[in-house]
Amino acid sequence: MENKTIVDYDRVWEEVYGDLQDLGPTHAHMHRLMRRLLAPVEYASVLDVGVGFGHNLPVLTAGRPIERLAGIDLSSRAIKHVRDRWEGEFRQVDITTGGLAESYDLVCCALVLEHLRDDEAALHNMRRMTSGYLVVTTIAGNFERYLPWERQMGHVRNYQHGELERKLDSAGFEVLQVVYWGFPFYSPLSRILQNRMTATSRLPRSARAVARILYAVYFLNSRSRGDLVVALARPRLAR
Repeated sequence: MENKTIVDYDRVWEEVYGDLQDLGPTHAHMHRLMRRLLAPVEYASVLDVGVGFGHNLPVLTAGRPIERLAGIDLSSRAIKHVRDRWEGEFRQVDITTGGLAESYDLVCCALVLEHLRDDEAALHNMRRMTSGYLVVTTIAGNFERYLPWERQMGHVRNYQHGELERKLDSAGFEVLQVVYWGFPFYSPLSRILQNRMTATSRLPRSARAVARILYAVYFLNSRSRGDLVVALARPRLAR
């Protein structure tokens, strides 16, 4: 019998994700915040957990002397896509049940934890693979917290303020910096609009125009309050 979860994410990558990852205003600002947090960090090996179609890889590798690049994902469709476009080691792995044997200077996990029923197991598995730093992005707040799984593209939680930090600490990480971004313009109204216009792998021209406008407006959002969370952490030294 096929694994329903894997089939669902194969379909999502085929039919929903796509332009959203490149043109979505929230994704663009997430990448901007990731670049800012990673600017002072040195690393030569990278693992992207939930690599998808590789949309985060340019953020993680541009201008860097990367010697080893890897990615894992639950979706076989995503792994096939990224293997065709990037040089590296890309494997189909469920991060909640395992990982890779190797460790990496930088492990990235962007917009994945909110999909995982056992996020704590995932963080512990990432800890074993992190020799230098971990960068995590996820979703917080109450917006659409109680919608059924199918209507949230697989989201099972929105993190309460401080919850991600506590779980990182429990998994053996020292949290170095956390940004809560999005208030006031990444609002329920704009998110409903954004979700409706991006529920396709190819954005129509009108949706692209709205995305550009929202991207500009989102520069006014707070970096201390909001529902997008970006965290930088490193393995905690033994006490």
